[in-house]
Amino acid sequence: MPELRPPKLPRPTVYLDQWVWIRLAKANGGDPLRPDDHHVLDAVREAAAKGVCFPLSKTHYEETGRIGSVAQRRDLVQVMAPISQMQTFRGHGSLLRHQFLVALHETVGRPTFRPREPQVIGLGVHWAFAGVQAFIQLIDPNGRVIRSANGAWLRHLNQHAEAALLAGPAPDELPQLLERGYVMPQELERREGSRVDYEAWLVHALAEKPKDVSELRPLVMAREVWHEYSQLLGELFKEYRVSLETIAGGNTGKASRAKAVAFTEKVPTARISAELKVEVFRNKTRRWSWNMLRDVDALSLAVPYCHLVVADRDATALLRRTGADERHQTVVTASLDEVSERLAELTASATDTSTGWDRIGPDDGAYHMEPPPRCPRVRRGADGRNTTPRR
Repeated sequence: MPELRPPKLPRPTVYLDQWVWIRLAKANGGDPLRPDDHHVLDAVREAAAKGVCFPLSKTHYEETGRIGSVAQRRDLVQVMAPISQMQTFRGHGSLLRHQFLVALHETVGRPTFRPREPQVIGLGVHWAFAGVQAFIQLIDPNGRVIRSANGAWLRHLNQHAEAALLAGPAPDELPQLLERGYVMPQELERREGSRVDYEAWLVHALAEKPKDVSELRPLVMAREVWHEYSQLLGELFKEYRVSLETIAGGNTGKASRAKAVAFTEKVPTARISAELKVEVFRNKTRRWSWNMLRDVDALSLAVPYCHLVVADRDATALLRRTGADERHQTVVTASLDEVSERLAELTASATDTSTGWDRIGPDDGAYHMEPPPRCPRVRRGADGRNTTPRR
């Protein structure tokens, strides 16, 4: 059975890797890396204004947060926020749940009906990490939402807050945040037993006990499912009363493994992630890093859903070797020269310019980076006290 491909998003969608956003920010600041970068920035802005979606992923938050200079982060967000409108890919867990459910449906008939397609693009940091929308609201002293709050002001406040969250904290804000449990991104990466350590362990294991190249792919695919998705699969197996034996049962170990691999191949993001890792493991001179792992996370999510993915040369070469771009009919390129041409094609098919911000208040088409003015007067609580914004 062919791989189950998620349908492309109805709106033309383009994923820009972090290096592209950095190039665009330099052009915006008057210091382009190449003279033509100004033209690429103009093309991206025009495409976004006409309805092409440029969503961010949790990887963008992680990589932006690692930039030490507050000024550089803010310059970057000055470009990222208005173009993306802070539209984000839904968190991995939510999208992988749907992909695994479809694979279960096609493999063992459970769930009985094919799962409905999920909402993939939403707004903001909560959508990118947790897969749920969460906006700031005005709350009265009794904890009730003030429905009469000015919608335009609320939209402005939320847009400012989302951009500020992407830019990350300033040095003078860190002490209070650290007291409340904030952990610096670099500290998370240095902790023992990280995901990078897990991949690095196999590098050493393969060096000590070389395996047949034909055995590497099923090995890495099995590790991918076990390490990255075992909790999710356990929940789904319990919910639908199936087991690994139901999916991968066979008369021999070889037959069981073939069924398990075939099942994993039906989960697009898991397959792309595993196959990218296989390509890395095949090169014995490569060493795992957080940058590499973040690229795998981002691209394995973007390629199935996007029409155009702009990655760096290394990632583009790895993706093409897996054939993921052809399977999903996704243009993958590392050339900014090609971006303008591709954007012209996508813009011609764009028909929807909505961004989702009208759910909070009237959408005037702009993205408001600056803090909002003083809150317009609203009805006070029953005890006469002021209301409080709360997310």
